[in-house]
Amino acid sequence: MKKGKAERYRVRATWNAIRRLPVENFPLMLPHVHPIAAFFILRRLKRLGFSGCKVVTTPKGLVVYAQR
Repeated sequence: MKKGKAERYRVRATWNAIRRLPVENFPLMLPHVHPIAAFFILRRLKRLGFSGCKVVTTPKGLVVYAQR
């Protein structure tokens, strides 16, 4: 049976991506994270001094690109 959109995203994964985003290595794959988290992730990266920030939505989650 095919999974629906609600089953692909996980609340805990989304929350952890927003609150505890690791910023050591990029690109960073965040599986099961809802696309709405991209706004908060980009905002946090900019505040931490990263440039060239981009978040791409994929069927498996989000991919975050950034550089200092």
